[in-house]
Amino acid sequence: MNRIAYLLVGSALICSAPALAGEEPLYQPAPDWVEEASLPADTSGPPILLFDDQRLIEEGQLSSYIDRAIRIDNPQMLSAVGTLQAAWLPDKGDLVIHRIEIIRDGEEKDLLAGGAKFEVLRRERQLEQRMLDGSYTATMSVPGLRVGDILRLSYTITTSDQALDKEVQALAALPAKPFEARSARVRMSWPDDAPVKWQLSAKDIEPELTEHDGVTSIEVALPLPEQDEVPVDAPVRYRLPPMLQAGTFSSWKEVSEIMAPLYSTEGAIAPGGAIARQVASIEDEYDKPLERAVAALRTVQDEIAYLLNGMDGGNYIPQTPAETWEKRYGDCKAKTMLLLAMLREMGIDAEPVVVASQTGDAVPEMLPMPAAFDHVIVHAVIDGTDYWLDGTNSGASMAVVNEVPDFHFALPLRDGGADLVPMLQRPQQAYDRINRVTFDNRAGVDLPLLYDAEWTLSGPSAGPIQGLIGQASEDQLTEYIRGFAANRLGENSVLDSDLSFDKENNTATVHVTGLLDSPWTWERGRASRGFALPTSGFNFSPDRSRAAWRDIPVAIPGPYSELSEVTVLLPEDAEPYALEGPESFEQDIATVHLERKAQLDGNKLVITDSAAYPGGELDPERAKQERTRAVRFGSADLQLRAPRDTPRRYDDAGDRARFAPIEAAFAKLIERDPDEIENYRGRARFRAATLDRDGAIADLDTVIDMEPGASVYLQRAQLLTETGKLEAALADAEAAWDLYPSLDAAFAQANILPYLGRVDEAIDLLEEQSGDAAERRAIAMTISDLEALAGRKEEGLQRIEEILAQRPGDPEMLNAKCWYQATWNYEPEALAEICTEAVEKADWSPPVLDSRAMGYFRLGRYQDALKDLDAALSASPDQAPSLFMRGVVRRELGDKAGEADIRNALQRQPSLERFFARFGIEAD
Repeated sequence: MNRIAYLLVGSALICSAPALAGEEPLYQPAPDWVEEASLPADTSGPPILLFDDQRLIEEGQLSSYIDRAIRIDNPQMLSAVGTLQAAWLPDKGDLVIHRIEIIRDGEEKDLLAGGAKFEVLRRERQLEQRMLDGSYTATMSVPGLRVGDILRLSYTITTSDQALDKEVQALAALPAKPFEARSARVRMSWPDDAPVKWQLSAKDIEPELTEHDGVTSIEVALPLPEQDEVPVDAPVRYRLPPMLQAGTFSSWKEVSEIMAPLYSTEGAIAPGGAIARQVASIEDEYDKPLERAVAALRTVQDEIAYLLNGMDGGNYIPQTPAETWEKRYGDCKAKTMLLLAMLREMGIDAEPVVVASQTGDAVPEMLPMPAAFDHVIVHAVIDGTDYWLDGTNSGASMAVVNEVPDFHFALPLRDGGADLVPMLQRPQQAYDRINRVTFDNRAGVDLPLLYDAEWTLSGPSAGPIQGLIGQASEDQLTEYIRGFAANRLGENSVLDSDLSFDKENNTATVHVTGLLDSPWTWERGRASRGFALPTSGFNFSPDRSRAAWRDIPVAIPGPYSELSEVTVLLPEDAEPYALEGPESFEQDIATVHLERKAQLDGNKLVITDSAAYPGGELDPERAKQERTRAVRFGSADLQLRAPRDTPRRYDDAGDRARFAPIEAAFAKLIERDPDEIENYRGRARFRAATLDRDGAIADLDTVIDMEPGASVYLQRAQLLTETGKLEAALADAEAAWDLYPSLDAAFAQANILPYLGRVDEAIDLLEEQSGDAAERRAIAMTISDLEALAGRKEEGLQRIEEILAQRPGDPEMLNAKCWYQATWNYEPEALAEICTEAVEKADWSPPVLDSRAMGYFRLGRYQDALKDLDAALSASPDQAPSLFMRGVVRRELGDKAGEADIRNALQRQPSLERFFARFGIEAD
């Protein structure tokens, strides 16, 4: 049974019945009306051996008989079912225990005869949801239960609800396959002369209907056949699981008429009392009826806390307005009653209406009964317009009062009764959320960026923020804002923030400035970024391809609307940025209103984007037409692409003026919280990326002082290597190894040791390492280079060829061989062939093009080498070794630009000078 079934079967206006009938379980035989089932003779198969639900409908009372038998197949089941529980409402009826048995090896052990009793707990199972349902729970840890036993429990719960007078309602879920049970059924019975209506919501099922001894019974064998799959975007009524409904209500009008007296407000407001004074205050402040209605609604929403009190017959019966005002809490019934009384005191036409908050569009297809609903609100008619006022909601204002909740249908509770009325949707008059964000990328698109964001929320989403202001501690506010900003922008560092609430408009505003990692991604040397806009990802492609689905409408989300205003400040580039995707449109597709205007002017992009989802549904023919329109519309995704020459983090890094705002942001974060280690880590990454290695090392010094770890030692070792402090770098790599002997730490040491004249130590260290197949290949390739450095070029090449023999045609190993022979200028006659094969099989990968360029360099084919290096750098401008070699090749060709390439490459990665020198390639 899915969630919707549970909602319906347990529905009783829980937001929303005689004196206490039984606070202790009774122990009695099964009543005469029960047709007791026998335990199946064959107890093999599914563990549920008996699943028997029987209901008896009598005047004013429902009796529910439950009989379960389950085989304990394993220790997990023993733990799961070894403690029995049964819940009932003592203000409405009794819990009567009939049987608790253990069947072992064909013998029955009667636990009740042995003195076993249930312990009664008075516990509020949903108190965390602010619900007091008045239920008691009987619980028992089954004594002596073992794996292999069969446990059988049967009991009856009686229910009488004084709010319904003599009327009765019953709902039973009908499990379908893949649910399995050896014997299962649902049975409902009632006197022949009782005015009971029943309804089975399952296709192609013929229940057994019998009349015997003045009793009519309907029985459904279970499990039902597996139900047809239904599209996820179908309205709820198509997704309801099978149910058997029965009740004595003749019509929705009767339901309305019976419940209407519960909401009589005559005399509910005492003259001169607290509520009367509140009403007078509202009338003094506001002149127009709608303004007064909104003020009354806000009073109920903001000043009355939500708490369901279902005790003492309260599942359908509301507490009085005076009691609600005094206690300052109440559920939907209490809040509706109070609001209703206030509006009527003001002379506003208002009435209570019951609704189904989760299953609204299914209500007309159900039998008339109160259990079809789970919520009650106020329907007011002001100046000829319908307003639906929910006291349990929040954020009431003139801007949102026009909105219609997505409940589909309402049943007015009127003297004389009423039929269901549709709750017709209409366009929203205000956005639920307005987002205004400025991203400052002027320092460079591959750097952290500063942002300034403001989110304005209206309606229910504003309520939580109102509750935080003035109540939460500073630390709680800080944590809330961090989470709020991260949820909308991704992980970031908050610099300044502010929460505010506009009481007049009932809107909340979150204003945040902060530092955000770059959202730009790189492909083939060009950067681009997308935007999370209200219209982004819009898609209308309902699947109605199956014949059984063709007549099923499509449910539309909503009502919900959102507006985003995004500004991006870009670097001053010689070449312009470009937008890809629809820059401007205004469309209504599948009733969803989509609108965008994007303007790129120089180094500033401004986007205004909105989407409004109205809710409701589309009939199949209209849905088909709208799907065609959606296909023609295409994707609403918008991409911003940077030119190839956009400033990079390493360009003119010596002049740090453009980095000053980011440095200032990190300084502010550190000054505000000097003990937050992540701020130092973040600044170290930023400084290293912008070639301020000394500054990055200083930050990592602080990190190590605060929290030494292997990874941070390796980061500092890398920076020290670039600054030429090899002994200190080796000490850090060794410290990382001591803390965590990893392959990364071994490689770090092996990279430094040769420059200190300790090649054999590096080889010995790596030969002691192992790992998965890829890691073992990396170890072998590194050792091959070290052997060549030690003068053993033949042995080094042999290592690579042995792996290549095991992986013929492997692009990685072909590239390794090309690179090895090219860098060490070993057996150069085969370079052109092996390097070209590597390039082709690696699909022209930039690193492999770099390797072939080295081969062409060794062969003196400088133009071919230059062509490959240009291609590699075009696709991957970050490859500093390729930039260095392009400078060398250009120098060989007599091109003075080669010196600039070499200088720029060494600025980015000074260790390249040492690295290439080992191959006899000098920077000067």
